[in-house]
This record gives sequence, structure tokens and C-alpha cells, in this order.
Amino acid sequence: MLPNLVQQHLDFIVFILALLSERFLPLVSWYHPNTFLTAVFTALGKRVYREREPKSYLYLSSSLCFILTLLVIMTLVVLLIEFAYYPELLAGLILYLSLEWRSIETKALRIARLVKQNQKATARELLKPLLARQVNALSSTGICKAAMEMLILRVARHYFSVIFIYLLFGPMAALSYRLLTLMHQAWRKNTLPNSPFLKPLAWLLYIIEWLPTRLLALTIAASKASKLSIHYIKHYGRHFYQTNSGWLLSCCSASVGVQLGGPAIYQGTRFDKMRIGTERLPQAADIPILLSRLNQARVFWLLLIFGIEIIKTII
Repeated sequence: MLPNLVQQHLDFIVFILALLSERFLPLVSWYHPNTFLTAVFTALGKRVYREREPKSYLYLSSSLCFILTLLVIMTLVVLLIEFAYYPELLAGLILYLSLEWRSIETKALRIARLVKQNQKATARELLKPLLARQVNALSSTGICKAAMEMLILRVARHYFSVIFIYLLFGPMAALSYRLLTLMHQAWRKNTLPNSPFLKPLAWLLYIIEWLPTRLLALTIAASKASKLSIHYIKHYGRHFYQTNSGWLLSCCSASVGVQLGGPAIYQGTRFDKMRIGTERLPQAADIPILLSRLNQARVFWLLLIFGIEIIKTII
């Protein structure tokens, strides 16, 4: 009886085990596969990118680069799954390696503690590898704001969107999406945000993330300051440089009661991004509050997933 029950719900059991493993047994970045892949993608970007080439070349070169790279990796993974004795377990491993919450949460809380202790230089060094923007001249407020925005966007893309795609389209789709985010993140380190080289990949990610990011934003909005969140979405989120990010930042700004967004410097160039909200500027104490809002959204969606699975079992 029990073996049959486990076999019937093996996919869901593996899914839960992957979430628990990411929460309580996160891999250190030193030996995480994403670290190696990021280094490879960075080298590919430097090899292909030519700053003085026309836009048509940059569009074509970046598109071919990420498409061919993705096809090679996915072909190898598919062949591996075909020979796997328990493909469900391999799917769970893919989900586990694709998720990113615990490590980002730990770093964000550490940054908050360092800012409270007035160790701004150490906080900047910890924040630097997590962002594409320059952080050397950030004040305590700037560090907190950058850390909060990093936390919001990374958790949305590397946790909620991964789970959304995994449940709807399977592990291969989730892995493909995660590889695309790693490529985009690696290429942004050495390329300006408005570069034509980034646009094909950024456009594809925008389409993929359109629904999950908005669902997460509305979940956060429903937990607190719902009217203000909708107001911010109308006045800020829809006009932000990237509307997916604009929705998330608008709802989190309203929920926590702080101002987000604003100008940022990339490779010595200032980009005047829109400020979101009219509230006070962020402080170190706001980072744990933001984590609480994100955790509330996570609990809600996990309970919903559990409920759907129970209903499917009963039916």
C-alpha cells in the first residue's frame, strides 16, 4: 500500500524534498554548478560582444549565442535523463540546483547587520558580486535600497518563477529558464543595461516572467497596503524601465512603506531610473520586514499547491 502511494505521488514528493533541501541544505557558491556556468557564460559574452558593431550584429550574435549554448546544454541533460533509472529524482535535483532563496536571504540579512554596525565597506563588498551596478560610493541608505531590490528581483526570478515554470512545464523548461537568467546575469556584468546585445535575451525573459512576477506582486499587494500597491502600479510600475520589475518593486515599496528605485551607475554611466514611492528611504531594519512579506507570499503559494495536490488525490 505504502510503496504504491509513494509511486503515485513521487513527483510531488520529489518537489517537496527539493524545496526542503534548498531551504535547509543550500550549496555553497564555491562548488555550486551555477558558479561554473556563470564563468563560462561570462567568457562567451566577452568573446561574442563587440561594442562598436552595428545593432543588427549585436542582436544576431547574442541571439545565436544564447540559443546555441542552451541547445548544447539541454541536449546533454536530456540524454542524461533518458539513461537515468529514476528520472523523477533527477528532475528533483534539477529543481534543487535551479532554486535560489536561502543563500540570498542569508546575505541580505548579513548586509543589514553590517549596515547597523556601520561597516559600510564590508557591506558593499558583500553586495558587489550580487549586482551589475556599481556600489563603491553607496551610502548606508543606498546599500539598503540596493540590497532590497536585489532580494526582491532575485527571489522572484530564481525561486517563484522557477517553481511556476517547473510545475506547469516540467524540469526541462525550468532548467532552460534558469540557464537563460544565468546568461543574462553574466552578460550584464560587462555590458550596459541599454546595450542592444542584451535586448534579445532580456525580451525573451520578460515574456517568460510576465505572469509569475505579476502573480507574486499581487500576492504581496494582497497581504498589506493593497490600495497603495495598486496606486503605485498605476503610477510607477507601468512606466518603469522594465514593467515586470516595476510591478514587484511597486508592491514591495507599498507593503514595506519605503522608497525604492532611483538612479544607478553602471560602468561609470549614470542611469536615471524612476523612483518608486513617496515614503521614507530604506533602513537596515526594513530588510527583515521585506523578507517577512516574501515569506508570507511563499507560504500562501505552497499551501495553494498542497491544496491542489490533495484535491487531485481525492478526485
